[in-house]
Amino acid sequence: MVRDSTPWYPTIFPEKCDGCAHLGKPRCVEFCPNGVFKFIDGKAVVAYPLKCLNGCTACAPLCHRKAINFPKTDLTHAFIKSGDKGLLKKVTCRKCGKIFWVNRDTDVCFECENKK
Repeated sequence: MVRDSTPWYPTIFPEKCDGCAHLGKPRCVEFCPNGVFKFIDGKAVVAYPLKCLNGCTACAPLCHRKAINFPKTDLTHAFIKSGDKGLLKKVTCRKCGKIFWVNRDTDVCFECENKK
């Protein structure tokens, strides 16, 4: 999938993030299948922003402090079918066999998709 002109990745407000102290590690770090976040100095940080799927906001509702924000755009729901709710699903790439997570209908991983 080609990204649109708006960069797509989360922003974490450090003054709001408490690192999910009551859990021991931020839920977003544990949840994100693409490894966008890292746990540094007791807080979640966006370490690999380009690994974020365009339009994915699945980590935001996990944050009890509402510290995760995404760009405002009309394309947020462009890849979500009615009734699908944009949930991530585990898929095996038909080209290379790699297992990956995605919130759209595809059976080709992002690396193979970009090798055209």
